[in-house]
Amino acid sequence: MESEKRLMSLIHSVRVLNSTRDLSEVLHQLIREVHNVIGGANASVLFLYDKQSEFLYAKSAIGFDMEFMKHARLRPGEGMSGRTFLLKKGNIFYSEEDTAYGMSNIPKETENYYAQALGKMEYPESAICVPLLSNNECIGVLTVDIYEKDIQFDEADLQLLETFAGQAAIAIENATLFSQNERTKRIHEELSKVSLSKGGLSDITRSLAGLIDHHVLVFNQFMESLAISSQEAEPLARDLKDKFGSLLEASLSKSGFSSHRIRLFKQGHFIYFFPIKTEKMTLGLLTIIIEDYSKLDPLDKIAIEQAIPIFAMEIDRQERLLAEDFNNSGTILEQLIHAPYDELSSNHLAKLNFPEHDSHHYVIVQFLIKNPLLAFEKISSKKQQLMRLIYREVSNLSYKTLVYDKNMEITLMFTVSSSLDEEQIFQHLKKLFSQIIKTSSEKLALANLAGFGQVVKKLKDVHLSYRDAKRCVQYLQTAYKGESLLTYKQLGPYRLFLKFDRKELKEYAEAILGEIINYDHNNGTELLKTLQVYLESNQNMEKSSKQLFVHVNTVKYRLKTIYTILRVEELSGREAFELQLGLRILEYLDMKA
Repeated sequence: MESEKRLMSLIHSVRVLNSTRDLSEVLHQLIREVHNVIGGANASVLFLYDKQSEFLYAKSAIGFDMEFMKHARLRPGEGMSGRTFLLKKGNIFYSEEDTAYGMSNIPKETENYYAQALGKMEYPESAICVPLLSNNECIGVLTVDIYEKDIQFDEADLQLLETFAGQAAIAIENATLFSQNERTKRIHEELSKVSLSKGGLSDITRSLAGLIDHHVLVFNQFMESLAISSQEAEPLARDLKDKFGSLLEASLSKSGFSSHRIRLFKQGHFIYFFPIKTEKMTLGLLTIIIEDYSKLDPLDKIAIEQAIPIFAMEIDRQERLLAEDFNNSGTILEQLIHAPYDELSSNHLAKLNFPEHDSHHYVIVQFLIKNPLLAFEKISSKKQQLMRLIYREVSNLSYKTLVYDKNMEITLMFTVSSSLDEEQIFQHLKKLFSQIIKTSSEKLALANLAGFGQVVKKLKDVHLSYRDAKRCVQYLQTAYKGESLLTYKQLGPYRLFLKFDRKELKEYAEAILGEIINYDHNNGTELLKTLQVYLESNQNMEKSSKQLFVHVNTVKYRLKTIYTILRVEELSGREAFELQLGLRILEYLDMKA
């Protein structure tokens, strides 16, 4: 009679499990029906296995508070459930001694969650654990406990629970597949709606956060923040980038998703990283932040992976729009720097909503890629990424910027406020390009140079700023070793030397200063340095002595020697000019004076 009752209970339970395709409902019904099938049970918990993290996690329970139990994690082999998972065979634990031994190797953290979920730390008087098998693969473990004295499970209970578990595994598998498709479909449809309505990356990010109820961040390939789902997530994003920058970069280079347990603002979080990729390149990193070490629902994880192309398309769309805008401006800038400013320029600028204005001044920056020996395909890919970086940086500026891109040279015209002086303008631009050059070097392994032309008041004079910027880059390439930025003011008179052959300049300097250089070399003196300081201090011997850290009489003696070598009685205007010119040429040629 008892066997017939149990069989009917099992048949009823199977019908209940197959009455719905909603996974949450199946799991809820499963754990309830266990107590109808197995008499005497006080508590039960269903563990599912996550292949990616290689953990069993508590998904549903009766007799335990799931607010605590949901944090319980077991590796295969840990605890009664973990041992059953490895064996793929049901087990009976007949006594408290058996259950205590079975639970002896569970992590301390999981033991604490177990005690909190039960209300106190107590081992079951008896327990049954059975695996949930699908195609001979264990997908989870069902554990049933008795906490009352003098009641034990027996073989009949084990056989019945194994039969029930077999049907439950089929129901879970069917419901998982259905729920996975439904969840993926819903998330994909919602994000696609936002994308098609031109909501932008921020709206897509906020929509995903609302669907999965977790913080969502999007970083580009340079680890710059592109979108954050909420204001509450902003400090988390900053802390994540500041403390775990190397982790972000490592996750970006992976082919698939990765997860990590970390602490942000002294609180535990689970972080999931999903690289955003196209066939040709990595565009960024989708990041999910979950508080209290809670884990991402496996169905949400699959749905997010399916939704990655939507983020990729939106990032690519935004960058293509930026590129198109700057490419259109390139035609105008090419004309401004290479041809006289005329009516045609005015018309084009008007169409671009770029009128000349009294409150605006203009400055050209010449940017050069220094890696000519790289293979064309490689340099082309790196340059494409560099241009994306430049476009994003300059698009954030207050005024419109024109960009002309040709081969390894990138010319940019910045509109600046007339209320700023040149020093302030160069300070801002140097900061901007220092960061671009640094990022380009670290992330793309590209070496770059940037020259800054003079600030001009009218568009018709932009070509003058371009000429100066080009000369700065030319000087950086030939003589200014170790530096990557140079303004036309720093270039000074050296711009005059750029048109001359280096050999000819060297011959001129040696003709003027050769005898002094030879004298220093043969006698170990410092006449050339003394001459340089003396001329730069307006031929003031006291100032020269202080700068050289020698007595004024020493300066007098050295000058007398110099006059003798040069066969002059004093340094008149013409002689002083030629000597200073020679000294400047030596500096230009990187010959230490």
